[in-house]
Amino acid sequence: MIRLGEVVAFTNGKARPSPGTGYPTYGANGVIGTAGRFNTERESTIVGRVGSYCGIVHYARERCWVTDNAIIATARKGVNPRYVYYLLKGLGLNHHRIGSGQPLLTHAILNGLSVRDVPRPGQDAVAEILGALDDKITANERLASAADDLVRARYTELAADAPGSVRLDGLGRPVTVSVPAADIGPGENYIGLEHIAKRHMWLSGWAGASTVLSTKKRFRAGDVLFGKLRPYFHKVGLAFTDGVASTDVHVVRPVDDRHRGWLLAALSSDEVVAHASALSDGTRMPRVKWPDLARREVPWPGEPRAREFGAFVDALAGRVEAAAAESTALGALRDALLPELLAGRIEAAP
Repeated sequence: MIRLGEVVAFTNGKARPSPGTGYPTYGANGVIGTAGRFNTERESTIVGRVGSYCGIVHYARERCWVTDNAIIATARKGVNPRYVYYLLKGLGLNHHRIGSGQPLLTHAILNGLSVRDVPRPGQDAVAEILGALDDKITANERLASAADDLVRARYTELAADAPGSVRLDGLGRPVTVSVPAADIGPGENYIGLEHIAKRHMWLSGWAGASTVLSTKKRFRAGDVLFGKLRPYFHKVGLAFTDGVASTDVHVVRPVDDRHRGWLLAALSSDEVVAHASALSDGTRMPRVKWPDLARREVPWPGEPRAREFGAFVDALAGRVEAAAAESTALGALRDALLPELLAGRIEAAP
């Protein structure tokens, strides 16, 4: 066993610079924006330093800016940089933090942690095995992002030439029946606002409903979920599974399944989200009501093109859903292999 500081050098990030482009900016819990400058080289690991995300670990493939809420972990000479990421990820760093009101990780804590002394060939093998899984997950995420861009681009093109318009309640109806917590099975899926990514129309993540303690709404695969709380966060997506949703979400069911794609694209458009934000009630926790959203007129390309667009979206959604399921399986495999490989219980052959 050796000390972690023998294989990794730690430095604190710096205050966030003026906004710019070119380099991602990392905070304690990942990318929070972009910057025109960088303070971290390629293949570095970023560790949350303070607050609720203390100990969270991220890997930066490219140069980036790291804020003072995080620590930069750099592989020492002769150490595989990606192995460092998996090593830190497997140490459960949040368990080593100090403080209660404001959790904190220090260089002294990190430098003093005991780790196995793994020769470079072994490091390379661990990084290659786990990295291959993460690389495939990243490729699947890019596929989903590309599908999102394609849907938005095609919708914008058809909307510009649309001969008419239709109200949103002509495309979808809200699911308003509430479900008491006592009637929700522990094995059901649950989607809250935290599971809906900003400006990303595919809902590929959810949690189990075993911890649900309050009334929810049921949804089914093919419904569109629209975040009504703080709608400017642009949380709108297509459900791939049945389950229950937070009451901070409008569950919208297509009137005609052949128009599901147009409903999804319209609800997720910048124009509709801006409209919802403008009509929200409340100062600290603004919410948009369905009747206000339902009256919104959106472009209508005509029945034939709407159906054609729906088939186009359904095909893309099927690809994204399959990729998301694969990523879930690969992530579970990676998480199972990581502690075994780091502990040497499974030998990673060079």
